[in-house]
Amino acid sequence: MTKFIPNIHPWNQEVWQNLTLEPERSNHALLFAGNYGLGKQDLAMALAHFVLTDTHSQSEHLFNASSHPDFHVLMPEIEVVKLEEQTSILAAFARRYLEHHKGKPKRTISIEQVRKLNQALTTHPHISKHRVVLIPFAETMNRNASNALLKSLEEPPANTLFIIVSDEVSSLTKTIRSRCSLVNFRAPDQASARAWLQLQSDMPEQEINNHLAMANNHPLAALMLYRQGYIESLKSVFKDVNGLWNQRREAVQVAKNWQNIGGVLSIDILQKLCADILRCSLSDSPAEVFFPVQQSWVQSISAKLKRAKLLKLMDSLNYAKSMLNTTVDELLVLETVSNQFRQLPMK
Repeated sequence: MTKFIPNIHPWNQEVWQNLTLEPERSNHALLFAGNYGLGKQDLAMALAHFVLTDTHSQSEHLFNASSHPDFHVLMPEIEVVKLEEQTSILAAFARRYLEHHKGKPKRTISIEQVRKLNQALTTHPHISKHRVVLIPFAETMNRNASNALLKSLEEPPANTLFIIVSDEVSSLTKTIRSRCSLVNFRAPDQASARAWLQLQSDMPEQEINNHLAMANNHPLAALMLYRQGYIESLKSVFKDVNGLWNQRREAVQVAKNWQNIGGVLSIDILQKLCADILRCSLSDSPAEVFFPVQQSWVQSISAKLKRAKLLKLMDSLNYAKSMLNTTVDELLVLETVSNQFRQLPMK
């Protein structure tokens, strides 16, 4: 049995203190908002542990065993599968609400999961004074799931704390957002982010600046990019884009390569590439870019692309990213994107 150890990152200490000094004054629903890689989920787990293990003598043991009856977790099946590879306590809690089915892991939080949660909330907390509902990746709920959750937020069960976590708060329905107290997570300054990464044992110091730039100064995201071999994926996607623009690669071939890399990861790289191209088209020396190691190539490309078409492509990428969180065929989405890049006209 793995012992849970709360992980509060240095840049989130103020948020933690505000939430725990006077917990009785907190709203029944908290919305953790901020970009990926800031430690929102870690702090949410720490808060759930704090709330659930301060009364009953067996609470700590049950939490560590992933069997605490007053902790409820909803998240997309595909994220549960990823966490299970790391033997995560969170994944074991979330598994209780997944549907049994054949086929690929689902990328969304379904209405069936929310209905099952709502049914569980009709009883009182079992052993703790309070219970906690944690919903990471809340932006993956469709409208039906959001509406089902809204009923519990509008008429919250007694002694129940909802912690809703999202990297894309704008994707949540306005009614969900209006029922929650917003807790904003912000990136540390560059010096603090760099100092924290220097304390981590697996990232060489010479890699820190490049990975922080690619992660928009989000330390956890930078560390994850390094561990995933992001640079190699980046080079592959850039090579594909160059091949599309030079008419040396076919859209279907490129789409299959992006699927092998990972659809969401590939779209993320393409979004950042387009942002860098736009920045370079507006300034010969932009203050910040995602890919400083590729800036000379991006600079040369920016002079050849029509800005209006580039902005339209960026909108298409945002839409494609949202489609990857649905049941739409991933390869079809990526093939559409690769065709759009191939057809992007030069000046």
